[in-house]
Amino acid sequence: MNLTLQYHNELNPKLWEGDKLKPEVREKLIEIGTIWGDYANIPIEAIKDIILVGGNANYNYTQFSDIDVHLLIDMNEMPDCDELLDDYLKDKKKLWSLTHNNKIYGHDVELYAQDIELDFPNNQGVYSLTQDNWLIPPTRQKVNLEDPTIRRKVQEYTDKIDHLITTNADDSSFDKLKQKFQDMRKSGLKKAGEFSRENLIFKELRNLGYFEKMNNYLKSKEDQNLSL
Repeated sequence: MNLTLQYHNELNPKLWEGDKLKPEVREKLIEIGTIWGDYANIPIEAIKDIILVGGNANYNYTQFSDIDVHLLIDMNEMPDCDELLDDYLKDKKKLWSLTHNNKIYGHDVELYAQDIELDFPNNQGVYSLTQDNWLIPPTRQKVNLEDPTIRRKVQEYTDKIDHLITTNADDSSFDKLKQKFQDMRKSGLKKAGEFSRENLIFKELRNLGYFEKMNNYLKSKEDQNLSL
């Protein structure tokens, strides 16, 4: 199995000029982020910054990498519904992605509302779009993309997903596997940051389209169950 993971000596030249985001990219991302904030009914006073994170704010971008735009939110200035707020914002994120197809030079724009109190993962570059500078500059790492464990685990998980689909497994089997992937990534980010083995495995599965494959299968299955 050939992995899609990559590591570069420079930031994505489609988006960056040296270590500065191209002006037209920055302006468009601020526009998209602002419109999404309005769409999600986030009060303007609650938005403290709009930032760029992920592979395209680092050296590990690929052709599959999203442009991850996060609105940093002061939750104290959001409507008082703590137990529902996180789910509401996640639903708004999903609904937006289903009805919009924003791209910047071929890369999908992924939007998210992030609590300003949360810490950033280790080794993650964070660029303020509003301030036009780095909050946390990316640092070059020694990344072993030839780690045989990554290759082996990716193969193991792709085989398992294919098997679950082929055998028409029940939804709970997929739910358990998706929860495992989320827990695995969260643990890796907390333990070793952006370039943890767990996060690299997660990114490779996403790049290969296996999360989308699972979701499309479950959606198709649900549609069949609801049809006559």
